[in-house]
Order: sequence, then structure tokens, then C-alpha cells
Amino acid sequence: MTLAADEPTRAPSTVASLAERTLIGACIAAIAFLLLEILTFGHGRDQGIYTVVARSVLEGGMPYRDAFDFKPPGIFLIYALARLLFGSAQWGIRVLEVLGLVLMSLGLVRLGRRYGGSGTLGLVAATITVLIHAQLDFWHTSQPESFGGMLTIAALLCAPRPSASGLPSIRPTKTRDWLLAGFLFGFAGLLKPPLVGGAAIVALLPAWWDTEPTRPTLDRLKAAARAVVRPSLLLAAGGAIPIALCAAWFAARGALGDLHRVLFVFTPHYTALGWKGATVPGMAYYSFTEWLQTYGSVPTTGLLLALGLGVHARQKPLALLALGVVGIHLVGVAMQGKFFPYHYGATWPLTGLVAALGYHALFQRARARGALGLAGFCLLVLLVPFGRSATKDVPGSFLVRTGQRIDLALGGFRDQTGLDRLASVADVNTVTNRAVAELLREVVPADRAVFVWGFEPSIYDMAERAAASRYIYNVPQRVSWAKEEHRQVLLADLAKTPPAAIVIEHWDVFPHVTGDSLDSADSLPDFPEMQKLLDEKYTLHATIGQMDVYLEAKGGAL
Repeated sequence: MTLAADEPTRAPSTVASLAERTLIGACIAAIAFLLLEILTFGHGRDQGIYTVVARSVLEGGMPYRDAFDFKPPGIFLIYALARLLFGSAQWGIRVLEVLGLVLMSLGLVRLGRRYGGSGTLGLVAATITVLIHAQLDFWHTSQPESFGGMLTIAALLCAPRPSASGLPSIRPTKTRDWLLAGFLFGFAGLLKPPLVGGAAIVALLPAWWDTEPTRPTLDRLKAAARAVVRPSLLLAAGGAIPIALCAAWFAARGALGDLHRVLFVFTPHYTALGWKGATVPGMAYYSFTEWLQTYGSVPTTGLLLALGLGVHARQKPLALLALGVVGIHLVGVAMQGKFFPYHYGATWPLTGLVAALGYHALFQRARARGALGLAGFCLLVLLVPFGRSATKDVPGSFLVRTGQRIDLALGGFRDQTGLDRLASVADVNTVTNRAVAELLREVVPADRAVFVWGFEPSIYDMAERAAASRYIYNVPQRVSWAKEEHRQVLLADLAKTPPAAIVIEHWDVFPHVTGDSLDSADSLPDFPEMQKLLDEKYTLHATIGQMDVYLEAKGGAL
């Protein structure tokens, strides 16, 4: 009798335990594989920009003044750190990115254990996040938002902790924790300003978790208002530290005016291009629907499961916290008006947390139904990733590109052309860029500068040659609101540092950036001084793909 009575209770427990261990093992294996794949990613146009600006910083220059871009300064510091640690190889930033993803995954596990009572919950969230990150491929990773999402998770680890009962701790959060959370949000804001807004959601946590629901409503509102004041002040103080340090750095180097002119004069015009004919509700709705529907079936299914099955009472604060910060991020995406895939990069760790709650709820129900229920859960988990991938803008699906990377790995990554093809998309051809760079190394002395009239700053770094101008790409000379001013500065730069070679790019057409449908070569007639310089001082040496390489003519020094 005892044996018969014990067997039904022991068997489901054994099956459930085995299923959870299998889930943990599968998640760890998937994360490890995906991280290795990310290490093989090359550089897109943006990564090339950040790399060249970071190189300038390490050589004593300053962003904006000595190497132009219109992204906030935080990303250049991260790329400079990668270059300082790992040298000039393109994989350096990927190593730093993978290290950040590992730490972020550990943070998600800790958040899952803290709020949801399950480290497995956090591990599932980490798997979802790393999967989407890998599916975004080379162009849409190692972006400001990529690192901003990691900082956001770190900041949430400093937020108030619930007690074992699921209620907030009666002990006040330490001042240093609030300050550290603010500092992390502040640094995230140096990567992309809207990311600092997550601090506002964290500041509301003490007010959200009211431990005395029997108190009169007015008293509770007053208590909630008082509970917000201290966290808000401490978060603001912590957030001001990295911003103040950055401003002090620019001021000490005499580049504060350049920062202001780029970020507060040039950039708003660029942002306005995406708002032509748009409405605030329309942009906000588009941001929300893109996030919810178009970046992979895995997070979307998890979110729907969380909505349909509900979450445990103890887990609700985690869901509210994550969704609140996601909401702030989506407002920031709409404000930018471009809706590039990487603009959503910081939302995926938070989305992964909420989606993991849905899968966790389903897993609990499946476990209660024994082996058959768990088999159904496993079948769903295996099928869902094939619904939709976050991979966009590149030739081939995520699975096809993963297979190509495996083939390259089996060959010892000796096929550089194969790797470069995987880092090529639309008008960006890394195979061509490398060929141009190799030519420049051959024909241009190491102590001479070169100039690229186009949007391929990676050529400077591949060629190991200095840029003849602060303008490492020509968008400032092509946009209607600033081209006259920046053309004169460019001509002064080229007169001061005559380039030994000038590369003219064709086919780089991007109206959402320049405001017209001209490529770099076609825009030259509208810049007669540059055309005259090219005609009188340089001769065409070679055409490689979409690139014309001009060398300084004899007696053609400026």
C-alpha cells in the first residue's frame, strides 16, 4: 500500500525535476552557442564610425571636434575601451559585447530569482534576449542601445527588493543603491538619451508597492507621493554624475562647443526628417506594434502567454517594472522617428523578462499534467522560434547565415572574403571596402592621410591610414540644413592636411539620413569646390566595385 501510494507522487516530481534540468541545460547551451556566433560578427557602417571616433579619442582627439558623428558620446567611450583592451581588430568590440551579455544574463537570473522566486525564469529571459540579439546580426548589434540594455538590467539590480513574502522590504533601500542605479541610468543616457527615462519607473517602485492596502485612499496617495521624493532625488543625483563628468571632459579639452553644435543643433534637424507628415499618436502606435509583432515569434509568444495565463502575484512587480521601462524606451524610439531595428535593442532584456513569465506560467501548468504536458511544452518551445526571426536587412535567413558561420568556423575562419560577405548588406560591401583599404596601404605612405567622400569610415581603419578631415563620412556636407557651413570646414581641413588619396563612393543613397536620393558621387556637382579639387589635383587610379580611388597628381599638393 505504501509503495502504491508513494509512486504517483514521486513519478511526477522526478519527471518535473528532469524537465527543469533539461530546460536549464538547453538554455545554457543555446546562450553559449549564440554568444560564439556573435563573436563572428563583422562591422557595419555604424560600427565603423564608432571605431574611427574611438581611435581618434585614444590618439588624443575628441568626438565631434576631431572626428565627426552625431551619436551621443557614450558609445565612443565603449569602443575606445574595446580598442584599448583588445587592439584594433574588429572582434574586440564583439568580445566586450559578449562579456556584457554574459553579465547581463547573470543579472537576469538574479532578477528572476529575486522577483519571481526562480533562477530558471531569469535564465529563460536571458536565452530569449541573447537569441534576439544574435538574430539582429552584425549591423544592429554593438550599438548604443545594445549596451544601454545591459546597463538598464544592472540598474534594476539596485532597485528595491521584495521580501520573501513577495512584498517590498520594510528596510529602506540604501542610499548608495539609489545613487548607483542613477549612475547606471545616467551612463545609459550618454549612449541614448531616452534610456535615462527608465529611472523614472524605478523611482515609482516604493509607491507601487503599498504594504498597507487597508489605509484610506487619501492617506495612501500622500504616502505614495512622499515615497517617490527620496528615490527621485537620489536617482537624479546619481544620474547627473556621468553626465557631469562627460561635460567636464569636453570642457577641459575645449570641445564643449563642438558637442553642443552637433547634439543640440545638427542632430534635431536629422531627427526631424523622420517626422515629416507624422503624428505623435501614429508614431507611438507604430513603435508599439513593431516591438510587439515584428522582432521574433519567441518574445511575442511569451508576451501573449503572460497576458493569457497571467502571472503569479509575486511576479507582478517584475512585469510592471519591465513593461514600464519598455514603455519609456518605446517613446524614445518614436521620438527618433527612424525605427531602425537597433533602436529597440535596449528593450529586449526587459521584454525577455516578461516573455519568460509567460513561458514559466505555461511550464508550471504543463508540469502539473505530468510527462504528457511537459512533452507538449517542449514541442511548443521547439516550434515557436521558426515562426519569425528578428533578422532583417541582410541576405539569407538567420538559420542560413548561422550555417554559413559554422562552415567558416570549421575552416578556421581563414576565409576572410566569406566573413566580409556576411558583413555586407545593401550598398555596404565589406569585400570592396577591404580591397580599397589594401590598395591604399600599398600606394599611400603610412605617414600620409586619405579622404573618403562617402559613408564608409571603416576604410580608414582597415587601411591603417589617418583621415584627412574630422569628417569621416560626408553626411554633414550633403544635408540641406548644414551643408554650407560644414563644406567650408571640410575644405579647410583638406587644405591643412592634403590627402594622398581620395575615394569617391557610388550607390550610397539614404534619403532618411540625407533628405535626398543622391549618392556621394552624384552630390559632387552641387559641391563645386570639392569637384574642382578632385579635377585639378587628383587623377583616377582605380575603380573597385562602387569605389573610385583617386591619387594625388604629380605637383598636385594643395
